[in-house]
Amino acid sequence: MMKITYKLCRENDLIPAFKMVRGSMNHLRKSTGKEPLRYRVRRYPEVIHLYNNDQKRFWCAWDGKKIIGFTGALLRGKQWYLAFLFVHPRYQNKGVGRELLKRVWMNAPGMTHSLSTFAYNVQAVGIYSKFGMAPLCALPVMEIKLDKLQRPVPSDLKASTTITRQDIAWINQLEAKIRGYSRPQEWRFWSKQDEIQIYLFRNKGQRVGYSMAHKKWGVIAPAGAVTNDYLTKIVTDTIGLIKTSEKSIRLYCPTNNLNLYSYLIGMGFRILEMDLFLSDKPYADFQRYLPAQLAIF
Repeated sequence: MMKITYKLCRENDLIPAFKMVRGSMNHLRKSTGKEPLRYRVRRYPEVIHLYNNDQKRFWCAWDGKKIIGFTGALLRGKQWYLAFLFVHPRYQNKGVGRELLKRVWMNAPGMTHSLSTFAYNVQAVGIYSKFGMAPLCALPVMEIKLDKLQRPVPSDLKASTTITRQDIAWINQLEAKIRGYSRPQEWRFWSKQDEIQIYLFRNKGQRVGYSMAHKKWGVIAPAGAVTNDYLTKIVTDTIGLIKTSEKSIRLYCPTNNLNLYSYLIGMGFRILEMDLFLSDKPYADFQRYLPAQLAIF
């Protein structure tokens, strides 16, 4: 083992970094009795987007010419969010993760610090707690197989896939209230992706919420609404509308939202895995908001 060095991540470091991430995740999964994830690492457009917006907060740890640690943090207004932090299994418990976290950490008056991670990653949860971030909400990954799904009867809401700039501006305003912070960078990116379908929902001509479906993955994330009742209707309608090549539909349902959680269980959804949202300050209204994937919230 050579001396470990820490450098800002370059774009061409991302693929080898994510190969290391895959190995780290699968080591953790095997050690906790779970099946490894099998996928090919490639250039992920969403990762490139996040990197381009937050290059100063993407770092790698190196042992010689080998990437043995990787982290990336996002800044959206006063929201500091840890998108990635992974260390090669052979280098864990050596302070590498802590050193990477220190390099991307930011503090300012009114700033919040948060992340989402796997509930079975107990050691990491302990480290994050020392930085002031505590588990505030469980985020079960819920799944239903398409051959088990009875497509729900549409609600009285009107869904539109023709999304204007005014619609995106409205979504950002709503997310500032229900997510805690807006993220115009992400919505500009998402609105241009062919694999993503954005739905806007209206009641009697008035916007009441939105959802986003990843066609390739069969994932509904995020979704938001002006009320909890509308959110349940929006999730129900999106389940009926989504078209995917996957054999299942997945979403994150915060356990704080017992109304929607119970509804999904009754529909036939089952918990696939359990994740956690950690923060040093509560700011999301989980009665009206379903998160995007863990790296973005």
